[in-house]
Amino acid sequence: MTQEKLEIVKGLIIYYMGVQMIFSVLVLVLGRAITNQYELGYTENPTNIFQKIINFLMVAIFGLGPYLNKRFMKYSWIKRKLFMLVSIFVLFWVCVIIYYILKAFLDAIFL
Repeated sequence: MTQEKLEIVKGLIIYYMGVQMIFSVLVLVLGRAITNQYELGYTENPTNIFQKIINFLMVAIFGLGPYLNKRFMKYSWIKRKLFMLVSIFVLFWVCVIIYYILKAFLDAIFL
């Protein structure tokens, strides 16, 4: 793998983690407005392969923010927002650590 392709793979990793972070921040800021849009594309009990594929893509791309929000719904509004803020902070640092681990792994294999 060439250096340029390796940089593209690293960019895609950053892009994926960035989408998770930004969507989680949107869930924190916009709350129900953004989770309603997410739930429009998500089927609770999929019956065919098309719905299952769409569900998989929705969860894989946007899943962490709405998942955490759903888990925190049992708390009051202020606690839910505080928990989301803390989880976004933790998510940021986990993404940074995972990125550097993957970067070192890719550099060790392909360079």
